[in-house]
Amino acid sequence: MKESLRAKIFRMNIVLITVALVLSAVLGVYQLRHYADLMEQANRNQNTLIVDSLSDSMRSMATESFQKYVVSEAKIIDGEFWTMRHDLEILAKQVQMVLEEPSAYSPVEVPLPSQADAGKLSLQLLYSDRADKNDPELKEQILRIGGLRNMMLEMVAGGETMLDCMVSLPGGASIIVDKTPEGKLGPDGEPQFYNAYRRPWYAGAIVHEGTYFTPVNVDNYFDTYEVMAGVPVYVNGELAAVCGGSVMLDSFADIIANATLGEHSDTCLINENGNMIYSSRTDGELGMVGVELKSLLSGSNVELVALVHEALKGDVGFSLVEVDGEKTYVAYAPINTLGWTQLLCISQEHLNETAYLLAEKTDAVMEESIRELRSNEGRTVLTTLIIAVVMLILAGILSLVFSKRLVDPIKKMTLRVSEMQGDDMSFQVEDVLLTGDEIEVLARAFANMSEKMRGYVREIVNITSEKQRLDTELSVAADIQLNMLPSEFPAFPERREFDLYAVMDPAKEVGGDFYDFFLIDDDHLALVIADVSGKGVPASLFMVISKTLIKNVTLTGLYGSPAEILKEVNDRLCEGNKDDMFVTVWLGILTISTGELVSACAGHEYPVFYRRGQGFVLEHDPHGLAMGVMDGSLYRNVKWHLNPGDLLFLYTDGVPEANNRDEELFGNTRMLSALEKSMRTAREAGESGRPDLQVFLRSVRGEIDEFAGDTPQFDDLTMLCVDYRGGGSDPKP
Repeated sequence: MKESLRAKIFRMNIVLITVALVLSAVLGVYQLRHYADLMEQANRNQNTLIVDSLSDSMRSMATESFQKYVVSEAKIIDGEFWTMRHDLEILAKQVQMVLEEPSAYSPVEVPLPSQADAGKLSLQLLYSDRADKNDPELKEQILRIGGLRNMMLEMVAGGETMLDCMVSLPGGASIIVDKTPEGKLGPDGEPQFYNAYRRPWYAGAIVHEGTYFTPVNVDNYFDTYEVMAGVPVYVNGELAAVCGGSVMLDSFADIIANATLGEHSDTCLINENGNMIYSSRTDGELGMVGVELKSLLSGSNVELVALVHEALKGDVGFSLVEVDGEKTYVAYAPINTLGWTQLLCISQEHLNETAYLLAEKTDAVMEESIRELRSNEGRTVLTTLIIAVVMLILAGILSLVFSKRLVDPIKKMTLRVSEMQGDDMSFQVEDVLLTGDEIEVLARAFANMSEKMRGYVREIVNITSEKQRLDTELSVAADIQLNMLPSEFPAFPERREFDLYAVMDPAKEVGGDFYDFFLIDDDHLALVIADVSGKGVPASLFMVISKTLIKNVTLTGLYGSPAEILKEVNDRLCEGNKDDMFVTVWLGILTISTGELVSACAGHEYPVFYRRGQGFVLEHDPHGLAMGVMDGSLYRNVKWHLNPGDLLFLYTDGVPEANNRDEELFGNTRMLSALEKSMRTAREAGESGRPDLQVFLRSVRGEIDEFAGDTPQFDDLTMLCVDYRGGGSDPKP
């Protein structure tokens, strides 16, 4: 006969409680007598053990935590200044493009500072004390750079720490964006002079011939401290401008102050020469007052000097050194953007004081416990025995009562669950299951689960259907996009004067890159390659519009050159472009009979030409703004000549900007090397010494994939290659 669950519960409870009480009583009496003696001995060893163990543990923890923390905070600081450098370098590139091709940009007036703009983010013009305000060349430069107004306003408005940005010209004019135009007015209400050439950010950028961050210095107009950065702009090898920006020391100090670990820790920054740029201390060996630079390499503290030398190597580290006569833990990490290093310090005494305090409190508690234990030893033994007997009796009674109450609802629930099958998946909570405890919770959970299961089944069916629909639509969109690009090669099998091949690999299911080629007439071939901003479906839609406009405008015959075609397409793309999308385009028209090639570029990558005797050459053609950015933009035609056997290679930024796991870019140098290697492979695969263009582009893609390794493709990758064989001739390359 099977034993019921109720009997099992009762027997199990009685056995377990009986054994537990007997063992507890016996062991309790023995342990109580023995415990008092052990406590006295343990108390004598415990304090020493606590201090030693916690000290070692805290040092180990500090070593790991300090290093992780200082690296994390250094990255935060580095990120702030990386963003500032990145924005200024982009501004410098735009200024260079404006100064190289001023006629391609619309002029915008730059007003003088005005009291009416007080507190507003505004564009302002300031002159130095040696500027010739009537210089027509200087006036023209100011008007053209004024066209970058929106970009400069967005740089300051969109950042969290950047106070201002400016473009200073060697002729003595500075175009500035900030919120304090009123501070640049003299007592007479006239603008004050701004001598950028005397400021450290301007001079430092020129001396270093690159991006330069200054130490903390005094603001030109206000009695405040700031850190500035400068980026020089060169045109034809000559200094044409310096772009700058600043961060107020108050914001800078808030960023660094957040790196401290409570009131007992300190942080400081040192530059590449070992000079302190900032310190949370105002006195001592790591103290700093004002903005006067203090060298940590010239001090008398040998340990501190050695630590600074080690920190300046650019590694992460942790050391225990003596600072101001006190043992101090110092962690350090590099701030790569600035070339600076951050130090985080906390004294050994403050790190260990928790261990000493814990030892004192533990000693007091243990002494009191021993006295109480000695005085209550006999009474505790008798009380333990009485409690054991009473608990045994109560356990038997309660086991009988509760085992029945426990088992009956479970039996009912088990019966109903076993009946759930097929379409009958409902579970109702009956009165017998309303026990007010976990059984009722379990019953209601079963009821909710049964209801949810029915809903989940319906939902899974709907979700599966919707997912299949979306997958189908996305697949169709990808097919439509790819079908819009010419994909049958050879594209013009009847034409012996040239051969071409192209590929496009999107980073997502659908992409923003595209290429196109088509005959305008029997003697003119149009070549297009472009890159739409963004990825995915929005980019693909903008790509379709751009590709269609370029081809339609070209085939109308109303526009005589690539530059005019790009201008017309740009104006149409700017209409209703509320999402601010843009596309970079390279458009060329090849006269097939003569090899004359006329091209225009809207912010796209430079073309590469292969010429016999020279190999592959990256040609720097003039760039205009990307299309869709600004209505009325102008573009410039460039004439090239292709000899029989020459080759033209066009590509999007997915080629030079492909990266590997070390975040290295493929770059133009590797690209040219890959082209040379691939040309040899293509010639071996071709007929009569001509390169097989399909093999050529596959080989280039193989070089890119080998460089990237297992790094996922981040950007669309598109390439187009044209092999010019001459008008009616059959030359070998």
